[in-house]
Amino acid sequence: MKKQIIRLAAIAVLAVATLASCISLNNGAAISSNSPIGPKMGEANSGIILGLFSHNGKENNIQRAAENGGIRKVSHVEYLNTVYWGGIYIKHTTRVWGE
Repeated sequence: MKKQIIRLAAIAVLAVATLASCISLNNGAAISSNSPIGPKMGEANSGIILGLFSHNGKENNIQRAAENGGIRKVSHVEYLNTVYWGGIYIKHTTRVWGE
């Protein structure tokens, strides 16, 4: 009985740790020109649930991120993917810098 309680407690701790995790992938992957980083930054986000259901997928692009930051001339682009709850939800972010 005592071993079963310890085993269940270990499984519960592992499950909570897995589901509560947050991992950033491709952090810093950027596309840039030879120009300096602009003073403005814009961001566009989308997400995917269980690898099946997407929200704001068409809104997550360089053009939308530039519009959100009031940028007319893009100098740098960065893509980030953040994984939540052991991969149940993935957030895709597009960041742009420019003038």
